[in-house]
Amino acid sequence: MSAARTRRRAAPARRATASTGTSVATHIRTWLAFSLGRDRSRAFGVLPHVLLNWLVLLALGGTWYLAWTAWKILAGVTAAALLYTAGRAARVLPRQRRARADLYGRVQKPCGLPAPTTTRPVNEAQYIRITRWHRSTRVAAARIMVSPSAPAAQVRTHWQAEKAVEAAPTPPAMGWVFDWASPGALSAELVTDSDPRLQRMQDERWILTVIGQLFPTPRNVDVDTTPTISTWETRDGRDVPTAISVAFGAYDVSQRAFRENVERVFDAQVDRGHVWIYSWEPGTLTIEGVPASSPRAIRKQGNRHIADLISAQIPARQGNALAVDITRWIDDPDHPKANTPVEITISLGTLDVAAPELRTRIERTLDTALAKTLPDRTWLPEWTFSHTNQLILAAVPNQHPRAVRKRETSRLQAVVEQKFPVKRGQPPVEVAIHTWSSHQGTDGNPVERPETFTVTFGSVDVTKSETRDAFEQHADSLTDSNDWHYEWDKANGRVDVEAVPKLATQVAFPEPGTPEFDTYIALARKGVIRFGPAKGGGYLDWDMRAFPHALIGGVTGAGKSVALSLILFPALYDPTICQFIICDPKRTDFTWTPEFPCVVRFAATDEEIHGAIQHFHGEMDKRQSLLNKYGRRNLQLLRDAVARGEITLRDGDMIPGRLILFFDEIADYLAKSTNKEIEELKDEARGLLESVARLGRALETNIAAAAQKPDGKILGMQLRTNLVFRLGVGPLDQYLSQQVLNSDHGTRFPEQGTPKGRSWAHDPKDGYRQAQVMFLPDDTMPLPWDPTITIQGAKDLARAHLAELGFAQVLVPNSDGGQDPRWVRPDLTDEPEPAPVVADPSPPDLSKDTPTDRPARPLPEADGPPPPGDLADPNWLGDFDFG
Repeated sequence: MSAARTRRRAAPARRATASTGTSVATHIRTWLAFSLGRDRSRAFGVLPHVLLNWLVLLALGGTWYLAWTAWKILAGVTAAALLYTAGRAARVLPRQRRARADLYGRVQKPCGLPAPTTTRPVNEAQYIRITRWHRSTRVAAARIMVSPSAPAAQVRTHWQAEKAVEAAPTPPAMGWVFDWASPGALSAELVTDSDPRLQRMQDERWILTVIGQLFPTPRNVDVDTTPTISTWETRDGRDVPTAISVAFGAYDVSQRAFRENVERVFDAQVDRGHVWIYSWEPGTLTIEGVPASSPRAIRKQGNRHIADLISAQIPARQGNALAVDITRWIDDPDHPKANTPVEITISLGTLDVAAPELRTRIERTLDTALAKTLPDRTWLPEWTFSHTNQLILAAVPNQHPRAVRKRETSRLQAVVEQKFPVKRGQPPVEVAIHTWSSHQGTDGNPVERPETFTVTFGSVDVTKSETRDAFEQHADSLTDSNDWHYEWDKANGRVDVEAVPKLATQVAFPEPGTPEFDTYIALARKGVIRFGPAKGGGYLDWDMRAFPHALIGGVTGAGKSVALSLILFPALYDPTICQFIICDPKRTDFTWTPEFPCVVRFAATDEEIHGAIQHFHGEMDKRQSLLNKYGRRNLQLLRDAVARGEITLRDGDMIPGRLILFFDEIADYLAKSTNKEIEELKDEARGLLESVARLGRALETNIAAAAQKPDGKILGMQLRTNLVFRLGVGPLDQYLSQQVLNSDHGTRFPEQGTPKGRSWAHDPKDGYRQAQVMFLPDDTMPLPWDPTITIQGAKDLARAHLAELGFAQVLVPNSDGGQDPRWVRPDLTDEPEPAPVVADPSPPDLSKDTPTDRPARPLPEADGPPPPGDLADPNWLGDFDFG
């Protein structure tokens, strides 16, 4: 029993002795393995310790064999070597164990390794194999086991284990590279920053991170979007990826916005000195890096730039997808503009672009933006409307006719909108050009000008004459190559505009026998005086049937007298057209007119003019009595009734023709006089003129008044208001323009360079019109603008035609003892010579019907027997129809 007790008491000692022996053996083995196998750090920076140890061992072994007699010295050296290696092992091995334990602790969770406890310690060496150390104490290369169920086991989650390794202390200018080539194991190696593998790994990890953010994995969905870098390229001493493949499987990439976001973010986050080209295939995204100078890169960058440019200009709408694609390029590599866009397709989704003003605004905005990027071309828009609205922009050179037309259209639209702005939300002003004229400019480039176009004014009120005039003035300023003819549709707020030849700067009066001359005479028979061509086409006519009285104004030398001659000439040429009472207080331009049969009275002095006006008023009263007698409103209706046989004239009644009071410088006559008696005559004359001006239309008694300064204070506002037809000849100052035209139109002619005879006219029907008065001199002369051509004067033309009509010129004595010429029909008079045409020395007795100015000389009809009547009687033209 005592022996058993003794054995039990000795057991712990034996176990302790055995454990100590085992530990000593383990330490020796570890020391030897370390010193002779694993200690690869360099001694003194030259030889690895393991090689040095083997060299020392072999040297000591050989020395002991050869010189054992010096055993004391060898024993000392051997002891020193053993102590050095043992001391190094004692110093390094604990640090290595701590480094391994630290690495294990970092990778334990992401790699799914067992967690050590106090009761169940873990042998880290079973899971982490250190294959290389850095300076003996830091892990430089290791192979780490990874559990299949570990968080880092999936390719897309490898980064968790890698980040854990990288979290360990790392020497400066060094980094970790990883290799997952073997299933269930991670190889990690510490390398210098210059190692290409480290740079690749960093690129791969960054690309993996970016792709992971762009393709977030939905919950409970197993989608692996791990990118694969298949191609690398060395550039500037660094490896860069040039081909990447992303397998996204069933991931939904159908939305264009998602794909564009992927491309844009990847471009921004992964910049490696080249341009990424994306190819989306079912389940796979291929990303290829190409040089920035390659055609594919240029097109991709161009498409991106244009898309950004356009997207910034078109207003975004919630739920609306905007897509911009360059659908056509210049493919010719030899073309100077190769790989630049020539067609852009913009898909607007469901953006409402039905409103023309919105489309116009979009087009203008895009034109402005694109012109900064591609200034050498013009973009032509084409809209298509369906479930997805599209705008296709096709590029043409700036010199292309269609480009020129677009710019001209835009310019016209812009200036009209600028002149007639409308508030947002109201119908805008729109311009539609229908036809164009094409020719080549002086620089050889094509010139396109609109021939016909329509302007729709939307909410702008064009019933106001001021609005219409403002538009015409603005449109006229757009070009100096042609004039415009305007056809206004005031009810619908639009105007049709047509290009017409520019108004001539000189127009000669037409020669007899020409269609123009025949038309001039035919119009005069109807009571219409033609002054000349009007700007915008057509002619400027004074229709006395609609506007019986006229006021003509202008400064000296502008052509006012020529315009007045055009009023006189038809009757001078053919006395059957109408008759004149002429008042010429200045006795300058029309003293020659009494020679002709159509002038029934001529007055120059204040008394003579007063008598002529009384005569004119008396004639109006007789005509009114005639109408009252037969119950008709105007003379033309009475003529029509007689012609139809509804009325038979009796008591020797005859229907008179048109009688015109032709009054030159009327303001001079009506100006205030210091002579009281003369002033009373003028006041009475003004009243008589106002009475005639109110009633003259129906009675065919017209007033043609001319003045250089027709001030309303002198003429009287009532008389001046009834002179409805206005003609301002030549440039007028502001005051005179207001007096003649009631506007500033007369000031629009420049003081220098305005052609003589250029005029502004106005009447309530046609508004303001610009015209060129035909040049008809009093006497035959060379044309002022072409001396090689002679133009016949009004006197010679009238005399020649009167001779053809059977008139003869005779001389009659005048009050001065001389003789004046007169034209008479010898076959219609019994007197040896006609009485002179002189002004009455005193006012005539209006109670008498017998005239005092001319003897009774009936004239024949134009084509028939002579009518009865007296030359001085306003009825002398009998029952002629004067239109």
